[in-house]
Amino acid sequence: MAKRRRSLKRTLLGLGVSLFVTVGLVLSLEGGASLWTKWQATGLLPPVKEISHCVYDPELGWRHAKNKHVPDLYGNGVGLTTNSQQLRGTGDYALANSEDRYRILCLGDSFTMGYGVGDEDTFPSLLAQEHPAVDTINMGLGGYGLDQCYMSYRRDGTKFDVDVLLFAFIIGDFFRMNPVGNVADLGKPILELVDGDPVAINTPVVNLLDTPGLGMRLTRLWRTSSLASLIPKTLDAPTPKGSVDEQPFAPVALRIFEILRDQSKQRGQVFVLAMLPTQGEVPKKSLPIIDIWLKPALEERGIPMIDLRPAFKKVPVKELPGHFTMGHYSKRGNLVAAKAMLDGIRKLDPKCPPK
Repeated sequence: MAKRRRSLKRTLLGLGVSLFVTVGLVLSLEGGASLWTKWQATGLLPPVKEISHCVYDPELGWRHAKNKHVPDLYGNGVGLTTNSQQLRGTGDYALANSEDRYRILCLGDSFTMGYGVGDEDTFPSLLAQEHPAVDTINMGLGGYGLDQCYMSYRRDGTKFDVDVLLFAFIIGDFFRMNPVGNVADLGKPILELVDGDPVAINTPVVNLLDTPGLGMRLTRLWRTSSLASLIPKTLDAPTPKGSVDEQPFAPVALRIFEILRDQSKQRGQVFVLAMLPTQGEVPKKSLPIIDIWLKPALEERGIPMIDLRPAFKKVPVKELPGHFTMGHYSKRGNLVAAKAMLDGIRKLDPKCPPK
């Protein structure tokens, strides 16, 4: 009987060890497969459409390629064209303006660029179509924050003689300015105020449009690991809390607006901001970052802003989805934006062609 018990114990122990080893092996294989999948993902380029028409820029991170045409980028027959100045447009923009023309330089992100629509259906193009004496320059680019828009204009936009500098933005453009994790790993510039001037602290920036090297891939692998998720975020990717004034972007953004205001005054051009609401923001009664923080700050500095929310709120609720496409404005949405912007500019500048 005792032998049988010892034999049974050995058998059960053997089964237990076998089960433990089997489970351990399965978990190891599962973990290895997961690790391999994550490792493969670290070598991929960003899954964004901008890759098809952008090139690396050591100061800005990325910019349009020269003379690029990507047919069907946003659907059948809906393409994107860039000119030799590396801006969206079917032809180059003249540097000088003429007395019989009223020219608006449109600065901004993918909403300004016209993500999701053809070359003639962006709001800068539709602005020009609103009046025969109006010309526009499209300096929008997908993924840009306020910082990149500012740097792009200071470097490449001041060569254009214009009547109006129109800086269009969405709320997300502010948060794109905040550093996330190690700034050396970001494919965009990070600005800090140095003696009151916004200065990039991490140029040349990482090339996100090139196949990442071993160091970058290991960094990405770490950030997606379970172990990294256990570490307090304050050690890796701090998320500022508190009021908007405490956000890293706040003083830099306001200083950018002040510089553009002063520079525009010296150049004899109107400087105006335009707040572009996303589809989810249109129905909201209030947007604290705009209504509580930005508007009072701009009024204090004498910087005008055209708020497009009232224009979009006039659109019937059932028709509102048709004014958006791919998370951006459709042609109908861009037309609403263009009309509202031109009306706003007319109120600011008596030289703007009347209706």
